[in-house]
Amino acid sequence: MYKTVIWIISLVWLGFCLPVLAETGDGGYADAFLQPGFGARALGMGGAFVAVANDATGGFFNPAGLVQLKKRTFGAFYRKMAWDRRSSYVVYNQPIRGEAAISIAWINAGVGDVIGRNRDGEITGEISNYQNSVQVFYARQIIEELSVGLGMEYIQYNLANINAYGLGGGLSVMGKPWPKLRLGLSAENLGMKLSWTSGDYWEQYDLLGSSVKEEFPISFRLGASYLLLKDRILLSSEFDKNDKQTGKIHLGVEVWALENVAGRLGYDKGSLTFGVGLRQKIRSVVLGFDYAFVGSRVGDDADHLISLQFEF
Repeated sequence: MYKTVIWIISLVWLGFCLPVLAETGDGGYADAFLQPGFGARALGMGGAFVAVANDATGGFFNPAGLVQLKKRTFGAFYRKMAWDRRSSYVVYNQPIRGEAAISIAWINAGVGDVIGRNRDGEITGEISNYQNSVQVFYARQIIEELSVGLGMEYIQYNLANINAYGLGGGLSVMGKPWPKLRLGLSAENLGMKLSWTSGDYWEQYDLLGSSVKEEFPISFRLGASYLLLKDRILLSSEFDKNDKQTGKIHLGVEVWALENVAGRLGYDKGSLTFGVGLRQKIRSVVLGFDYAFVGSRVGDDADHLISLQFEF
């Protein structure tokens, strides 16, 4: 009876979310630096990870999935993009008594060598342009087949020495109705807003600034994954949607052809992705390396992604 009630509650929440997922329309958004995603394994699978979320960067896609990690896990990710853009992600996950987990992550993204000029075209120096995010995730297993997750996020934006700060949260669920099938649902950017004040910047030019509040689009991820052939093949799909853009489909497959070597292929918002992964156990420590190749949407050069993971 208890399990039945839990599943009914989860389905009701899913039914509540679907109308929001169904909305369409494109528009501006404040979370642009987060949307490309993080983790070479996940992005090599096209970003279809909300129903997988079982590695170091899983909390970004679905915090509820972190209960699958049975060891302490440290992860680091780096992405080099076109137009001198780059992003990085560092995370630590700590299991709690085999039924819960807590995770803390730091994201940094930005653009280098942005040159400022005055009205006459003269160079005035470099303009700073970067973003930082600190994320804390908590996951708890409710029953064997169902876990829930909670996320809190603090964001800092810096543009030409103008700073803005925001605080928001997220909720997620991961279910396992059948042994090889996993379902995932997450809601992100709940309550997240940025407050920009440009008075300090324009004061140096004897001009008045302004104050602007910018809301982050509430974002949802919904997906499913399935294991085949003694867990050597993982199929995954995901649909993500926010209230400012049309929905996007992600598809991915991971194949462990050898015990310690995996190949990955994905479809991410109209682009193909590729990836490889290596795992090596040294005594009680498992070392992981992942690489992904993702086509760029703003330039001719592809993005190269690298992740490292340590389980101990």
